[in-house]
Parts: sequence; structure tokens; C-alpha cells
Amino acid sequence: MKEGAERICRRILADARARAEAIAAEAANKSGVMLAEAEKEAEKRREQILERAQKEAEEQKRRILGIAQLDARKEMLAAKQELINEAFKQALEALLNLDDSTYFAVLRKMLLASIKTGDEVVILSPRDKARVPAEFWKDLYRELAAIGNTNELSLGEEAPEISGGFILQSGGVEINNSFSSLLEMQRDELELEVAALLFKEE
Repeated sequence: MKEGAERICRRILADARARAEAIAAEAANKSGVMLAEAEKEAEKRREQILERAQKEAEEQKRRILGIAQLDARKEMLAAKQELINEAFKQALEALLNLDDSTYFAVLRKMLLASIKTGDEVVILSPRDKARVPAEFWKDLYRELAAIGNTNELSLGEEAPEISGGFILQSGGVEINNSFSSLLEMQRDELELEVAALLFKEE
């Protein structure tokens, strides 16, 4: 009787042990599968994160390069505009620094082209008023008379705001024929030519 009970107990224990081992093996197998799947998912996500990070880095690089190129173009345009401004400044200085004979010949031609009635008021810069040759007016009146204009011009007060050229007053209308004003009026047209000369190698 005692041996039979022991045999039954041993059998029960052996069955329980076998079942426990089977359950443990199945759990180990399931955990191994789950671990493999988790590793596979983790690798997949890592690759997705790396791909997204690479795309974001490339996009950021593209944006930075775009901004840098835009800034470089702005700087280049600003430098070109500065050179064009300097060219116009030098052109004005060249006009103002012509030798007296050439300078007043230019001024006389400009006056002949601008005078309509002959009784206009001519306003010069302080510098020109102080150095205008006496024969300048004689030559001008002679040329005006040759085209039938015998009226006498008036010499107005000097105009400190202009450095060369003249202002012509007639019938309440004032025409600014200073060199700086004439250059400024023609700037839009001349600027393209100046830019073409300055930057012809580009």
C-alpha cells in the first residue's frame, strides 16, 4: 500500500515536472520569438529614424545653402551698386575738373540748347560764378544773336546747392541743368551701359 502511494506520488511529480518543463520550454520559445520580433521592429524603427534624420539633415543643408547663396547674391548686388555709384561720382568729378576752356565750352553749349527767349535768369554755382571768364558771356551773346536772339540774360544769385552746370529760370519755371541733376535724370539709361562696362567679364 505504501509503495503504491509512493509510486503514484512519483508519477504525479514526474508528470508535473514534465508539464512544468514543457511550459517553460514553450515560454522560452515564445519569449525568443517575441525578442526576435522586438529586435526586428527596433531595427526597423532605427532605420526609419536614421532615414528621417538624414532627410531632415539634407533639407536643412539645402535651406542653409539656399540662404547662403541668396545672401551672397545680395552682397554681390550691393557691391556692384556701390561700384556703379562710385562710377557716377567719378563722372561728376571729371566734369567738374575739366580744364576751364573745355568746362566753359560745355557750359556755353548747354546754355545755347536751353535758352528759348533770351531773357532767362542764369544761376551758377559759387565756384563757377567766381571764375567765369569775361569773354564767356560775349561769346554766348554773339552765338545767340546769330540765331536771332538778341535779348539779354540776367545773372541770378549763386546757387550753393549745385557744384557745376546751372539753373535756368524763365517765367516762374526753374530748370535744373546742374551736372549732378543731369546725370541723375539719365541714370536709368546710363546705368545699364555703366554696368556692362564694369562687369563685362561676368
